[in-house]
Amino acid sequence: MALNELALVTVIQAKNYLRADQAASLRVDAEHVGDGDGADLTFDLDNTPIDGSLRLNVNNVLQVETTDFSISTATITFVTAPGNGLAITATYDYTAASDTFESYNDDELETIIEAATKIAEGFCGRCFIQGSITETHEGDGEAVLRLYKQPVASITSVVQEVSEQLSDGDGSTVDFDTTLEPTSGSVKLYVDAVLQTITTHYTVSGSTITFVSAPADGAEITCTYTHTVKAISEYKADLVKGKLTGVSAWATETMYKIVYVAGEASTRAATQALVPEAVQAVLLIVADLYENRGDTIDAVNIAGLGSTSYKLPSRAAKLLFPLMPLGGFS
Repeated sequence: MALNELALVTVIQAKNYLRADQAASLRVDAEHVGDGDGADLTFDLDNTPIDGSLRLNVNNVLQVETTDFSISTATITFVTAPGNGLAITATYDYTAASDTFESYNDDELETIIEAATKIAEGFCGRCFIQGSITETHEGDGEAVLRLYKQPVASITSVVQEVSEQLSDGDGSTVDFDTTLEPTSGSVKLYVDAVLQTITTHYTVSGSTITFVSAPADGAEITCTYTHTVKAISEYKADLVKGKLTGVSAWATETMYKIVYVAGEASTRAATQALVPEAVQAVLLIVADLYENRGDTIDAVNIAGLGSTSYKLPSRAAKLLFPLMPLGGFS
């Protein structure tokens, strides 16, 4: 599996966040470094300690760096060799490798990241990384149509969806006209509910459908298609508010399919720089989903202990609030 290009954070970012600290460390308690023999001065640790974290003991007596020993990467050098049979132990922190803190399933984590991005986008009604969106809207007789996602970068196409019944076949007529001119390649034609194949069974020229062989007498001819209402240049888009204004009202009882591009920026890096609050919110949701993965319960209430919610973390909601559309979701 590959992470969806519209996911706001990377797998590495999610892993670092789930460790709570990008410089997360693991702790070693009482590692047995070796036993003294009265001669050996150098001993090797299993890992390189983080500066200042090493606590070295000989026979349970804490040693002092510089006075009793020195350290270079993972090698300890004593000033005086520990006595014969004296146990040498070390306690220290060391930097965790990328996957050391926990065994992660990358495919699962990628799915969680994509879900968290969608949850965050849905909460604030916005798209983070620019991508193409296809929506169907029913006209309401008003001049302005509100798109679902913001900010709108560009409008790709606006078409009217049409479904109509043409005249019945009579065994001789091959030409039938649609009410509106179909957008190129959009016609789906049926004869008695059987889908026909273009070129093999019919051709389309403008608003005229021509059958290769005339449909039988009484055959029911129906078709669906899209009709390009007007050129993209004839629409005005309010990019901030996601509003689309045509030169005339959006007709009632008419379905429109709109394809547009929405999002803050075209790349993950640029988007993260523009909306750092969204990055933090997505990571919070990733952590919530990861902790409660597999659960389908919204909340649990236990008498005497209180309740726990598995919904959008409140901190994530607060971070996303500034990104909400102007005027809320109305």
